[in-house]
Amino acid sequence: QAEKQRSELIANISHDLRSPLTSVRGYLESVLVKDAELTTEQRRELLGISLRNVASFQDLVGELFELARLETRQTQPKREPVQAAELAQDVALKLKPQAARPGVTLEVEGTWELPPVPADIGMIERVLTNLIENSLRFTPAGGRVSVRLARTEGAIRVTVADTGTGIDPEDLPHVFERFYRADKSRGRSGGGAGLGLAIARQIVELHGGTLAVESSPGQGAALSFDLPESPPGA
Repeated sequence: QAEKQRSELIANISHDLRSPLTSVRGYLESVLVKDAELTTEQRRELLGISLRNVASFQDLVGELFELARLETRQTQPKREPVQAAELAQDVALKLKPQAARPGVTLEVEGTWELPPVPADIGMIERVLTNLIENSLRFTPAGGRVSVRLARTEGAIRVTVADTGTGIDPEDLPHVFERFYRADKSRGRSGGGAGLGLAIARQIVELHGGTLAVESSPGQGAALSFDLPESPPGA
């Protein structure tokens, strides 16, 4: 089983690294071969596409490096008192233009009277960003993504819920696995590399919590995690 997982991981990494590199090579070869025939505008367009593909490649390599450090526990939270509601509001404001383009409503719900929790603010911002972007990716125009905060026993619960396409039951156990895509036809441009939720899960576990998902096909999805009011082992 371990060997199978290792082989699948290598195959997935190879596929996702090869795609942007192949694209960049093709566009750059076009510039070289057809240079004399290209207008300035055409040349700039080809180089611009190449640059975007390089940026995509860099993002993927960065995510792989980040996930590796999290899984081997080389990265540890630098805890400080964090107001989860304020942080969620900041992340939502940052992502509202991204939500507005397809016509999706993004809102934060919950009380501002929640106590601060000991957490790494940068890490939890990454978790919120990954969860919200994932929900936006699968929510059609006119839909809604909401970030809900509530106090549970000894923790602050954060839930990102959407009115999107939902997740099939057979896919639910795998959504936090590296490179897993519920829709196998999706590439990075449509569904991402399948690393965002894996990174989020590792960060939540480092904070002593668990990332969970509830969903039904056509009924949207809700991803939630708890931030303990006391650090693990306290």
